[in-house]
Amino acid sequence: MTTFEKQNIPVNTSCEELFAFLSDFRNFKDLMPEQVTNWKADETFCSFTIQGLADLSMRIDAKYPCSNIRIVADGKNPVDYRLDYFFRAGEDGRCLVGIVFDAALNPFLKSMAPKPLQYFVDMLGEKLQEKYA
Repeated sequence: MTTFEKQNIPVNTSCEELFAFLSDFRNFKDLMPEQVTNWKADETFCSFTIQGLADLSMRIDAKYPCSNIRIVADGKNPVDYRLDYFFRAGEDGRCLVGIVFDAALNPFLKSMAPKPLQYFVDMLGEKLQEKYA
């Protein structure tokens, strides 16, 4: 697995509120880039298309209140992956979030995917900060 991550992202809300928001895929549409179309979601499953790239689907695999949410690839995806959100309370009342994206990339994708996948992780963190600004 190849890992892409961003740690200690300060988000202006409590870990409880952020955990509740991220525990429901129906809230994730606000976090997705404009290239995402055909968004379908319920509380624990979502599917979508990234224009010009692929159809993806994922599900929430595990939730540990105010600690971790694990999301995994579900169904036919071009790559097997796992996305983890880690939470901890900051000293100033904000929630500090870590985002870790692990992907099983073949050698061809390893040469092309690092920049867009790191951008994706960074963008998820920025969208959370914007939502709770």
